[in-house]
Amino acid sequence: MANKPDAQVVAALVAMGLNERDRRWAQNACLVLFESERETIVASAVAALGKLDELEMEAVLPALHRVKRRFPSLEKTVADTLTEIAMVA
Repeated sequence: MANKPDAQVVAALVAMGLNERDRRWAQNACLVLFESERETIVASAVAALGKLDELEMEAVLPALHRVKRRFPSLEKTVADTLTEIAMVA
């Protein structure tokens, strides 16, 4: 996905967050995309992660904190995702 235009990656992440049955695969895909240099991609991966259930929090929480350090502008997006995760738990 890294070589695709942002719009295609964002669309794929939205679909994945809402429809993917393999939650572990979806979580790992989001975590990989957290490493993107493109803020739009990272923001979409963070938002998609919030739509998933049964997350591995020991992997997710540190990754979300790294996102906030790399992209301070995504602090609200990360906070919203953490709220969504808490509601599902």
